[in-house]
Amino acid sequence: MPDRIVFAGLCAVLLFVPLPIGSVREWSVFAFEAATLALFLLHVLGGGLGRGVRRGGGRESGRGDAPAALPVAVKAGLAIFAVLLAVQVVPLPEAAVEVLSPRAHAVQAALVEDGIAATSPWMTLSLSPAAGLAEIVLTLCYGLFGYLVLRTARSRRRIEVLVLVVLASALFQAFYGMAEVFSGHEAIWGRPKRHGLGSVTGTYVNRNHLAGFLEMAFPLSLGYLLVKARYFAMEKGLSLRRRIVWFGQESLQWTLLLGLVPVFIGLGIVFSKSRSGIMVFAATAALTAAAAASWRALAEEGSERRLGRLVRVVVAAVLAAAVWLGVGPVVRRFAEVDITTENRRTFYANTLEMIGDFPLTGAGKGSFVNAYPMYEKLDDRLSLSFAHNDYLELAAENGLPAAAALIAAGAALLVWLFGLWRRRRDPFAKGIGMGAGLGVVALLLHGFTDFNLQIPANAVYFTTLAMLAAAVLGRRGGRNGDTYQRYMSPMGAGQPAGKNGDMYPPAGDMYPGYVSPKSGKKSGDMYRRYVSPVRKLVKSALAAALAVALFVPALRDFVGFRRLDAYRAARRQARSVESAFPALEARLLAAAEASPRAVFDVELGRLYLEMGRVADQAGREEERDAFCDRAVARYLRAVAANPIDAGTRYEIGMAYLLYNYPLMTYQSRASAHFRRALELKPADETINLNFAYLHFSWWPGLDEAEKAVAADIYRKMAARDPGFPARLADRWTQAYGSTERLDAVLAEIGPIQ
Repeated sequence: MPDRIVFAGLCAVLLFVPLPIGSVREWSVFAFEAATLALFLLHVLGGGLGRGVRRGGGRESGRGDAPAALPVAVKAGLAIFAVLLAVQVVPLPEAAVEVLSPRAHAVQAALVEDGIAATSPWMTLSLSPAAGLAEIVLTLCYGLFGYLVLRTARSRRRIEVLVLVVLASALFQAFYGMAEVFSGHEAIWGRPKRHGLGSVTGTYVNRNHLAGFLEMAFPLSLGYLLVKARYFAMEKGLSLRRRIVWFGQESLQWTLLLGLVPVFIGLGIVFSKSRSGIMVFAATAALTAAAAASWRALAEEGSERRLGRLVRVVVAAVLAAAVWLGVGPVVRRFAEVDITTENRRTFYANTLEMIGDFPLTGAGKGSFVNAYPMYEKLDDRLSLSFAHNDYLELAAENGLPAAAALIAAGAALLVWLFGLWRRRRDPFAKGIGMGAGLGVVALLLHGFTDFNLQIPANAVYFTTLAMLAAAVLGRRGGRNGDTYQRYMSPMGAGQPAGKNGDMYPPAGDMYPGYVSPKSGKKSGDMYRRYVSPVRKLVKSALAAALAVALFVPALRDFVGFRRLDAYRAARRQARSVESAFPALEARLLAAAEASPRAVFDVELGRLYLEMGRVADQAGREEERDAFCDRAVARYLRAVAANPIDAGTRYEIGMAYLLYNYPLMTYQSRASAHFRRALELKPADETINLNFAYLHFSWWPGLDEAEKAVAADIYRKMAARDPGFPARLADRWTQAYGSTERLDAVLAEIGPIQ
């Protein structure tokens, strides 16, 4: 019973995760993590770890064969990657951090230099440990989800149910997205779309992420179609008439209906207008056709290569339907000048520079969004959360050794799956294994131009397909893992799968512990191997401890973000910040107490700073300075948690300027934090503009060192952006009416080289 509940829970999670815009929101991420950990605990408590595997559970038990065992190379690569992730957030001796990541050591040493953190012999390799821990929890939950798929999808019935869940989810996304676009009122769950108008996005925000989701399901739908049409069991040398009769054996209606599934999924990809998605779609269609044409040539010597005609018919149907619906906008999307091409090249160049600064251990999981601005050369007004290349981001955040370990594990898995696929004779395993494996390849190809693996829903489906391919191709029971004769499809076809089609061993193949479905008699021990109760108890305890250890930080972040959402909702409804301040502050304090993430302290600092401005406008000077004290304290706490956030450093500088305004008693402290902000985001126009404006305003009172710093920053920004001096002059004119004083300062600085 627990095994069935776990499998049903996995299917429910798969149906859920794409619906809330790909599960990118904090609450949906927590829902996935909590569900995965609960299912893992149920699996453990139900005896899922270390138990003997029943050889003949029968159709009703759904247990089927022993779970597939992944190759040692795959396990080793994943283990190395997991260990290196954990090392990022574990405090290490300062000397070790300095050796492994000099740049990370310099960033954290600056906190001590600025008086933000106390001197400590311990440091972390991650520049943002709290955010890194959250990302590590999510990554490990992906792994646990895949493990559960591998352990529970052990019968043909369950494998087919899993395939149908994936296809149903993809079909819904394609239908829903096309219905919204072609209806003329584009929305996501009733809310008007703001991005990707005219493109099919389903319940996703970004068309590329929907395309990534559908391109995983497309080859699986083709593989399933070939299985249900019994393509892989077709005899050689049949005439056209006999082929038509063959395809109608299992039920022509079901075959035609299933043929519509890849057609609609393909149309969803085409009308998403994702150029990378469409190219990957074409590539996977070609690979599927080649695999369908060659599989018997790989299995039988001297056999002719048979063209994957059915695959070509499906692709032709997709193209014909696209033309009929109006493919013009898609063609124009390909023909238009790609304004993002140069941006992507810039992203990649900057990310490579980032990898060069953190080659061994990376900047830390989840740190890309704050670390990337250190390498920007021009303010493009974009807040880049991801590198638009999964491989570069993997290396930038985790380091080259961790990236190499994970990529090697993935390559070993694909090689192993391909080897199994060549040797298998079972049509069901052949078709589903091909479809799931090519779905994995599709997202890996898309990873060169986008960040689909950073979207939780797509990462979950990617993991599921990888383990589905391993489960169907790597089954260790029965006769070569063949599917059994009297298997009843969930689709209701109700026909025998044919000779050697039984997943369980036929009555004549008596394995130790095999129970005949007909006689119910066993020929040996019920279980394949004995497991010590003590060993089983220890494994279960360790697994339960892992689940609890992952759940606690996930819960803390969830509670914090829920309270932050409540604060923002109350803020929108408040008539004034001053009147609603006690309730707003209470919500943010509760959020900051729940989670160590820096975002809550930053929001609290902003609230205090806003209250300080209100008090300043009302002439309440002591209250203003008190709020400034509280704002600075919260900002400094946020910097200690995330020392590479340039925005927080800038806001600290603004808070120091508000003290004793307009005398600006802490002008030097403000200047120091502005300089730190520019070290972390040197190309930011707003920070540079305000820094130059303030320092040129203070010019007569600055010492020579401060003047040199201000002049250097101005020259660098003017060299990056030729329009910067004009914008500074406009700002100066608005404040002083003329640029006479500014011109005098610039004359003293000298010409820009």
